[in-house]
Amino acid sequence: MQGPNAHIVPISSVHRCRYCAIIAFARLQQPYKSRPHVWTLKINLFRRNRTSPESETPKKGKIFYGWWVVGAAAMTNGTGGALQWQGFTVLFLPVSESLGLGLGATALAFGLARAENGVIGPLSGWMIDKYGVRPLMFAGTIIVGIGYLLLSQAENFITFLVVYIFVISIGASTSFMQATTAGINTWFIRKRGLAMSINAAAFRLGGAAMVPILSVFVLKYGWQDASIGIGLMMLFFVAPMALAFRRSPEAYGLNPDGDPDPQPIDVTVNVAGNATSDAGPAIATYDSWTTKEALKTRAFWVLSVGTMLRIAAHGTIFVHMIAILDWKDIDRQTAANMVGLLALVAVPLILLAGYYGDRIGRIKILALGYAMSAISLFLVVFAQGTVPLFLALLLFAGSEAGSSLNWALVGDLFGRKSFATIRGMMAPLYNSVLMIGPVAAGFLFDWTGTYTPVLIAGGVLMLAAAAVFLKLEAPVKPTPEVQQGQPSDS
Repeated sequence: MQGPNAHIVPISSVHRCRYCAIIAFARLQQPYKSRPHVWTLKINLFRRNRTSPESETPKKGKIFYGWWVVGAAAMTNGTGGALQWQGFTVLFLPVSESLGLGLGATALAFGLARAENGVIGPLSGWMIDKYGVRPLMFAGTIIVGIGYLLLSQAENFITFLVVYIFVISIGASTSFMQATTAGINTWFIRKRGLAMSINAAAFRLGGAAMVPILSVFVLKYGWQDASIGIGLMMLFFVAPMALAFRRSPEAYGLNPDGDPDPQPIDVTVNVAGNATSDAGPAIATYDSWTTKEALKTRAFWVLSVGTMLRIAAHGTIFVHMIAILDWKDIDRQTAANMVGLLALVAVPLILLAGYYGDRIGRIKILALGYAMSAISLFLVVFAQGTVPLFLALLLFAGSEAGSSLNWALVGDLFGRKSFATIRGMMAPLYNSVLMIGPVAAGFLFDWTGTYTPVLIAGGVLMLAAAAVFLKLEAPVKPTPEVQQGQPSDS
């Protein structure tokens, strides 16, 4: 484009916007030091093309339908997700004792399940992007429910291992956080951090209620009967929640975040984190990052390594949380109550992190939260007694608060179209450490009789994760229209 208006870039369709990674990620961090302090783009936003509404169109009421999707996701993760991922820490010791296993062997079931998720993660993500959240999530939750009913009949380690890995784990790969974050990411852009934080907060709030209740049930009736209860809840309460999910707002004549159709306006967007206009704020659109394009960017690999380091520490500690408190001479019911209370305390922190992450940027909040978690693990090494241990573990809520922001960054960097596939491509990395970490921690405790090396290693990994996230920069697609001659960080 030539002439005085060369800086005006027409965007004719929500499916052809090339600048969304800049808009969505603009407020998250500063550019490389080698670049000018502020880059600006003048973007002329034209009225969006809207597709014909599909069947079962959500009602256009006062409440944007995306918030109903968030509500369904919150209910799903607050019940089924909490039982699936946080309930394992309650079942850990009873299963070990019932089947005559060491902690390392028991952790092997969890580790192998994560390894399996790592292998099928890219496939399940691709299926969610291609066929939609609703059918994959409904089928997956049904499989999980049947799996827990079968698990209740396990009388030896091999049976337990086969059911947990090849039934429950496969079903969970298209359910809970993997599916719900993909659904939420499709419906939100500007409010993505808050929406995902509500989902994550519900997961922790559900854990605050479900972990103590499950512990009481396990101690009174045994883990087999508890598994039956989990299975029935998955089948008759959690699975129907999938029916509330819809493909995308555009498919129903709506816009992300419930925004109105924008009129043609000039918007100044800078990657330092500001969007200004005399006519109103810019509305980011349906961008075009593909999985192949994402894999070629530095941002994808920095994000993957940071996520891997965080999950290596967080996942290992959480699987062994009650066992760690038991090692600190805290009785198991009190330990389960502490885990539930910690999840409850994390809820407002998660919501605040999501709210302010949309406004002041996610990366610094993530780094601060992970540094807090590292300090927490170092303090647990020296703390003794219920109250000191609880106070030390309060700081570990920083990792909880950062989790939803971690996944929101995937959408910020690469958009909505291939979110689940791109997240799935990260799965082999972070699930590999989830396979190794809990198992290694269990065998290390069996060998040494102490969790001190595990806690110190977890703290170091959290500090490393904070440092890596501070290096994260938004990828920029090189296009003829975008300041030719500027270096690309993709």
